[in-house]
Amino acid sequence: MLNIDLFLKRLDELMENHQLNAAAFAEKIGVQRSSVSHILSRRNKPSLDFILKIQSQFEEADFDWLLLGSQKKTSPTPSSLDRPSANFIEEKAQYKKDWASTPQIPELEQNNSEITQIIQTYKDGSFRVFLPKS
Repeated sequence: MLNIDLFLKRLDELMENHQLNAAAFAEKIGVQRSSVSHILSRRNKPSLDFILKIQSQFEEADFDWLLLGSQKKTSPTPSSLDRPSANFIEEKAQYKKDWASTPQIPELEQNNSEITQIIQTYKDGSFRVFLPKS
């Protein structure tokens, strides 16, 4: 799961390092200004396409850095592989905390009854019904 706060922190860092405001950043990666605005305001989460566009325009913004905060190394030494950075450890702890607070699906009791239908509901009030094949 993407930690949006940490992602936005790295996005702000990227924009600051290149001295870009939201409009200039949107133009550089080829998206509408509203897309960047909605992501920065936490209205929307970044899509894979958005992340790919960032990666294609900024050499230092690889997937590991954007999503996890770890720096890409061209030739890691064995000692650097043994000791993760403090930033990585902090973010890993945050991911675990976020995961622990995510509602989990309760375990269903095992029974021998036949399933007749499964209904999947969504926050917007819509739903899907799944029926077993006969």
